[in-house]
Amino acid sequence: MLGEAHICGGCESCGKVEDAGECADFTTTNCMDVIMSGETDRWTGTFHKFEKSLVGHDTDLEESKKIWNSVAFYNYVQKSMDESRTQPDWVDFRDSEDAFFEVLDEIQPDLIIVWGVTRMYDNMPGGERWRAGEDLDIEGYKVKNGYYRLSNGKEARVLWVYHPSAGYSWDWWNKVIKTEL
Repeated sequence: MLGEAHICGGCESCGKVEDAGECADFTTTNCMDVIMSGETDRWTGTFHKFEKSLVGHDTDLEESKKIWNSVAFYNYVQKSMDESRTQPDWVDFRDSEDAFFEVLDEIQPDLIIVWGVTRMYDNMPGGERWRAGEDLDIEGYKVKNGYYRLSNGKEARVLWVYHPSAGYSWDWWNKVIKTEL
């Protein structure tokens, strides 16, 4: 699963791992640990809505743990945003490209589900490792997709969905995701 960026409230050292302190482990400690514990926060609904779109029904804590233990979650932009609904600068996307390909080459995913149709699609790397797919037609809606070539030559399928934080109908996106699973 590929998100856009973390929201941390802003800090002087954002994006500098050597100065980041607890921000360096934000995805693991402050995000996945909260989901796995069953705690709630202002953002946990986003993750729960998305997991329902993977399985097609409401989930309980045990199923939620099973889901998040079977996937990888990564935020593309290597700099946190100060607040929600803040758009990273184009340079933030560009500066995150090398790290993105390092993660892909390490994880070797079969499918990458990208959270955010417009901004993420427009700012993801193209080039020789990218191949656009023909739009999927799901009930008259065109779903963007494609493939990233990994360092070993394997292609990882990429599918763009609306960001699950807003305007996301998990039952409709389940229809889309099922076409790829």
